[in-house]
Amino acid sequence: MRVTRQLVLEVDRREVPVGESMTVRVRDETNRPIEDATVEVGSQRHRTDPQGTCSITLQSPGFWRLTARRPPTHRTAYQTATGLVRAVPGSTIASSRLRSGPT
Repeated sequence: MRVTRQLVLEVDRREVPVGESMTVRVRDETNRPIEDATVEVGSQRHRTDPQGTCSITLQSPGFWRLTARRPPTHRTAYQTATGLVRAVPGSTIASSRLRSGPT
């Protein structure tokens, strides 16, 4: 009997400076890390490590859709997860951080 698990895609930030890496974590709905999941963004493909994480660097500004997939095993099928990240010029992030801090 095959069990189906929903993948969950977590990003350490929803807005990232162009050229700076971000950490992506793939887990299932029971919070188990998913090793060897593929995270796709644009033409990039990254594999997750045993903790379910990988690093991604976006080289162009804009909104980017991340997709996490994991091939089925003989016991488990996985449902795809997606997320959205915005890559912005570095100075935009620095300015917004200064404005959002305590006064």
